[in-house]
Amino acid sequence: SFKEAVLKLKVTPQITPDESLILDLTVSKDSVGDIIAGTPSINTRKVKTRVLVNNGETVVLGGIFEESKNHSLNKVPLLGDIPGLGYFFRNKINRSTKAELLIFVTPKILQESLGAGLK
Repeated sequence: SFKEAVLKLKVTPQITPDESLILDLTVSKDSVGDIIAGTPSINTRKVKTRVLVNNGETVVLGGIFEESKNHSLNKVPLLGDIPGLGYFFRNKINRSTKAELLIFVTPKILQESLGAGLK
């Protein structure tokens, strides 16, 4: 069966009496994991938090880190296997990457008067 790997942001806002906002935020990021019996697994990373923010201010969410390492070897058949001399006929590549997901949220309270002209 097919399952999508998605980035999802869930926000539950509450307006305080002084017109600040309490935000319950949940960020989940899916990625393709190991392949088991021919079916790829889905890895999910999740961050949950609650913040108090003034109307129109920006909140930055971080904490979802990703690190990957990739090792590859390319060589000329037979010549790349010769001790000593084979060094000149092969190429090793080691890559390491790190990333952090940052999400910027700017909540704004919409006043009731915006919808007053709609009937």
